[in-house]
Amino acid sequence: MNTNCKTFTNQQLNDCTKDELVTICKILIEQNIEVCNRLEFLTQQVRLDNHRRFGSSSEKGQYADGYEQLSLLFNEAEAVSNPKVEEPTYEEIVPKPYKRKKSKGKREEDLSGFPVVRIEHELSGDEKVCNICGEGLKEITIEINKRLRLIPVHFEVEEHAVHVYGCEDAACSNIIRADNEPPLLRGSIATPSLVASIMNGKYVNSVPLARQESEFNRYGVNLSRQTMANWMIRCSEDYLSLIYDEMKKHLLSFRIIQADETRVQVLHEKDRKATTQSWMWLYRSGELCEGPPVILFDYETTRNGYHPKNFLSKYCGFLTVDGYDGYHNLPDSIIVSGCFAHARRKFDEYLKSIPEEYRKESVAWEALKRIGLLYKIEELLKEKTTEERYKGRLKQSKPILDDYFKWLESLVKGVDSGSLIGKAINYSLNQRKYLESYLLDGNISIDNNASERIAKAFSIGRKNWLFCNTPSGATASAVIYSITETAKANGLKPYEYLSHLLETISKHYTGTNLDFLKDLLPWSDRIPLSCKSEKQS
Repeated sequence: MNTNCKTFTNQQLNDCTKDELVTICKILIEQNIEVCNRLEFLTQQVRLDNHRRFGSSSEKGQYADGYEQLSLLFNEAEAVSNPKVEEPTYEEIVPKPYKRKKSKGKREEDLSGFPVVRIEHELSGDEKVCNICGEGLKEITIEINKRLRLIPVHFEVEEHAVHVYGCEDAACSNIIRADNEPPLLRGSIATPSLVASIMNGKYVNSVPLARQESEFNRYGVNLSRQTMANWMIRCSEDYLSLIYDEMKKHLLSFRIIQADETRVQVLHEKDRKATTQSWMWLYRSGELCEGPPVILFDYETTRNGYHPKNFLSKYCGFLTVDGYDGYHNLPDSIIVSGCFAHARRKFDEYLKSIPEEYRKESVAWEALKRIGLLYKIEELLKEKTTEERYKGRLKQSKPILDDYFKWLESLVKGVDSGSLIGKAINYSLNQRKYLESYLLDGNISIDNNASERIAKAFSIGRKNWLFCNTPSGATASAVIYSITETAKANGLKPYEYLSHLLETISKHYTGTNLDFLKDLLPWSDRIPLSCKSEKQS
C-alpha cells in the first residue's frame, strides 16, 4: 500500500477547474479503496491472530457432507476427565496380545508374558470357626481379582567376573582368560538397557536429560546429563548410524517418498550465532505405499534446496511435499507432488478471519466444499488397490479438479493478491502442477499430512528440550529419532528395540561385516518377540 496519500487544502480545491476536481475525485476514490482494502486485511489478520491465540486449536475442512472438524487439540487432564466414566478392568488396561475364540461359559485365559505376584488372603487358624454354630470352616473356593502394579525404576549392578587360568606346570607361563562380553563403550559403565532407557525417555517420551538426571538422583544414581549426552552421541555414531544407513537404502527403493522440514536450534555451531535456526529435514515412505514404513530425519544447518537434492541424489520416483520452493529444483528423475492440505488451510485461515455470519456465502466456503469432495473420494478409494485408486481418481477426481482450477482462474482478477483470500487463491493456482500430480499414481497421497504428523512429534519433543547443544548432538538426535519413529511405525516397542540393537551390534560389528544388519531392521522377521508391541505379537 502507498502510505503517502495525497491531500488537498480547501484553497487548492477552490482554485481547481471542473476537470481538475474530477481528477482529484478519482485520486481520492482510488486512495479510499486502497485504505479500505488495507483496513479489511488488517482486520482479518487481527481476527485470525485472535483465533490462533484464544480459539480452539483445530483445523476445519469443508467436506461434501458438512463442515467437519479435524481436531489437532492436545487436551489437558481437566478437559478430558469425566468422573462418570467407569473404572476400566485389568483386562481393558492390559489387553491380550491377540483374541482367542471363547467357549461359552468359560472365562478368558490368563494373560501371558507378565510376571504375577500372588498375594494370599486367608483366615488364621483361630478365625476358621463358624461364628454361628461353632463348627470348623472349610475352604469353598478362591476368588481371584487382579490389579496392575508398576515398578518405575529399578537399577542393578552388572558385575562381570572374568576367570583367569594358568598352567599347572610351573615351567609353563601360559595364561588363559574366559571369554568376556565387550563393553558397550570402552571405559564406560553404560549398558544397552541403560542407554536405551535414556534414549527412550528423551526421543519417545520427550523427557529432557536434565529431568532424567533429577529422576536418577532421587534413586541414588548420580548420572549427569553431560554423561548421558556423550553416551547417546557415541552409540549413535558407533552403532545406530549403521542401521540408519541401511534404512536409507530401503527408503530410496520406494516409488513414493514424502518430505517435510522443521526448525531446530543448535547452540554451538561453527561460525554461527546460538540464536541461528537450523533445520531437521524429514523423509518418509509414502503413506499409501506397500511395504514396511521408513522414517528418516536429516539434520542440516539451513533450509536451502540443495539439502533434499543431496539426500535424494540417487532417488527416482515421486516426492510429496508442501509448496516450499526448495523442493522444486530437484533432478528430473523426481516428480514433485503437492499437498492439498496446505491449499485447504489457506482458505480455512481466511474463513476464520471473517465474521461467522458471512462465512457460508464466502469464496473460501465454496473452495473448501470443492476440496472436501476430493477428500471424500479419497476416503471411498482408501481400501481399493493401487490400480483401482488410479482409475477412480481419473474418473471422479479429475473433473472436480479441472472445474476447481477453472473456477479459481475466473476469480483471481477480482481479488487483491495481498489479501488472505487472494493468497489462498493464488496458492492453489501457483501450485496447480503439483496439486494435480497425485493423479499420476494410485499410491501418491493427496496431501503431506503423514509427514506433518511425524514432524509434529519432533516439535512436541523440541518444546521440552528446546535445543541441541552441538552439531554432533543434533546429528545423533536425527539418527535416534529416525530409529524410534520407524520402530513405532512398524509396531515395535522403542525401548526394547533400541536395547536389542545396541546389545547385538556391539557384539557382532567388527568394522567390516555388515551382513547381520538386515536381521536388525525394524521390519525383519528376526526381531525378538519381546520388541514387538502387544498388538503386533
